[in-house]
Amino acid sequence: MYQPDYDELVQSWNKTLEVLALFANVPVALVMKVENNIISVFSKNDYQDNPYKIGDSEELEDSGLYCEHVIKTQTLLNIPNALIDDDWKENPDIKLNMISYLGLPISAGDTTPFGTICILDSKPHEYNESVIKLLETIKQSFETQLKLLYQQKQAFAQQQFAELATLIRGIAHEVNTPLGNCITAVDVTELAVRETQTKLLHKRLSELALQNTLSTIINTSELLNRNLSTCAYKIRILQDLLYPNPQSNKAIMSLAELAESLTEHLEEKIKHQNIKLTVKYQDPHSECEVATDLLKQILFILLQNSIEHAFSTIDNPAIEIDIFDFDEVLKIHYIDNGIGINSSEKHSIFTPFYKGKNNQSGMGLGLSIAKKIVSQQLQGDICVQESDVGAHFVISLPK
Repeated sequence: MYQPDYDELVQSWNKTLEVLALFANVPVALVMKVENNIISVFSKNDYQDNPYKIGDSEELEDSGLYCEHVIKTQTLLNIPNALIDDDWKENPDIKLNMISYLGLPISAGDTTPFGTICILDSKPHEYNESVIKLLETIKQSFETQLKLLYQQKQAFAQQQFAELATLIRGIAHEVNTPLGNCITAVDVTELAVRETQTKLLHKRLSELALQNTLSTIINTSELLNRNLSTCAYKIRILQDLLYPNPQSNKAIMSLAELAESLTEHLEEKIKHQNIKLTVKYQDPHSECEVATDLLKQILFILLQNSIEHAFSTIDNPAIEIDIFDFDEVLKIHYIDNGIGINSSEKHSIFTPFYKGKNNQSGMGLGLSIAKKIVSQQLQGDICVQESDVGAHFVISLPK
């Protein structure tokens, strides 16, 4: 499930609130968040005289808080001195010695209330126009960020739905045909048996008719076995896709050794293919720790993808693999000179059963399995980069 990246947002907002508190010359600047009638401190300036802590919360309804009024009225609230204001002289924030308040409502990305942005002071404070304008500007900035997060959430939900639809269509397509054959085989068997029973009942069952019935049963049994095995195979592949295998053992080797190992493995796979394979690397003595068997499996999937979908119209097919060893990550670039990948399909190609706009052959599971291996077993990432010629995949493996 998509979760907004609130941690990064809080860190950014905390710094903004620092500036706001300094500019307004107050000890407290807060963003309060409302959810299910609970109001809590979402973000704050870091100042020793700020008595509020992130996560502090209480029920909103009838709380008497300054922020309750702002959220309910969706308007600015400016209280220079609550101690001399009959409406506010007993509000809960006075217990923390916060007698002055300036706050505005914040809307979430879908225009529903998110909470408030406010500043408070432990002494009477007449907030000038500059402070109010700054508060309004920051409010607008925060709302823009929340709107972007909401749009990301919507886009993610749409993508998830599209991927789910593709997955369902793929499963239906792959399983419908063999299951349909099974149903047909059962119908044919049932019809043959009934006809035989009728002939036997009327004493008209000849030896030839019995042999034909037995032959039909044998043929339909073979058909059933073959198609049920196909279904089981396809479901097993899907299970392998959904459930990660145990972590493969890693080995420390130089880039030269890694390149040699990958070259031997892939050249064995293409020895009868007219494909030029080049594996490059930086410092041959640089060492890295890598699960070579899983990396070989990933690269083989990419290789198969190139052979099946990219090289059909290419006279001199070629594949280049570049290995880069950085401080915190090992990057492997896989580049072919095939027909390339449409930019609109860069993300979809990793979806299970996705076969492209041209409904390519195969089950459409290869790249999704490669994605699973990289992300779930190697805790890395694989993506498609823009390329003028052919396809360009980048595999990033944390060290």
